[in-house]
Amino acid sequence: MSGPEGVRLDSLAGLHWVGFPRSGSPVWYDEVTAVLRGHGIDIEASAVGGQTLLAEVKLAAVSDGTAFALAPPHWFHPLPENVVWQPLAGSPLVRRTWAVWQARSHRQDLGHFVVALGDDTGG
Repeated sequence: MSGPEGVRLDSLAGLHWVGFPRSGSPVWYDEVTAVLRGHGIDIEASAVGGQTLLAEVKLAAVSDGTAFALAPPHWFHPLPENVVWQPLAGSPLVRRTWAVWQARSHRQDLGHFVVALGDDTGG
């Protein structure tokens, strides 16, 4: 299921994705589900529109071995002993964020913001 470069998405086929409701971020939800479907993962609604799943609920669902969830590398919730985090092989999911402002602006806070967006350490 996991190799030296991480978990291949197609190896998660047959597991239930414990995700987020589409209403929370429709474009990102559509992108994630398209990528998952493209790797043979059937998508069922994980959360009813307007509801979010607490991290504890997601971890409990993953703990039984029939589901998986997606989380960033430096996730702040502690993982149960029987749950392990692994990167996705080949980075198939990339969330892109854009920042734009007037070219003549001299606001340093915008520059710091853009630098922070590019910092993948979570800082």
